[in-house]
Amino acid sequence: MALCGFNQKMLEGLTSFHEGLVEHGLVEHSRIRNQTIDETLHRELDDMNRFLAETHRISNPQTREMIETLTSYTKAFYTLMQEKDVDKYKEVIQRLSSVYFSMDSKYYSELEGKPEDMKQLAEYLNEVKV
Repeated sequence: MALCGFNQKMLEGLTSFHEGLVEHGLVEHSRIRNQTIDETLHRELDDMNRFLAETHRISNPQTREMIETLTSYTKAFYTLMQEKDVDKYKEVIQRLSSVYFSMDSKYYSELEGKPEDMKQLAEYLNEVKV
């Protein structure tokens, strides 16, 4: 259940997605807009906040949830990049992938089916750093 048996293909997809967020969403947009990456990051976060305030207008509940979740995920990733050095984004992405992999591995190798497995998984994640 944790991440459905996370595998290499999923990690590669997320890695490509994260790299695209930085390389296109931040670096390329900064170049096009003649802005610093920090300015672009703030603008993108503001845009996402404004968009999330309007997603209630999406009538299909599954579509709305998927778009809100993807937007929220992107927003969280950009917030993480704000805390880290954007120039070292590939290292951050690798550490994030390691968190996802270790979370999934911990669940399926040690916790699955045990009482309070999700509680233990959440507590384990407090120990894992990106």
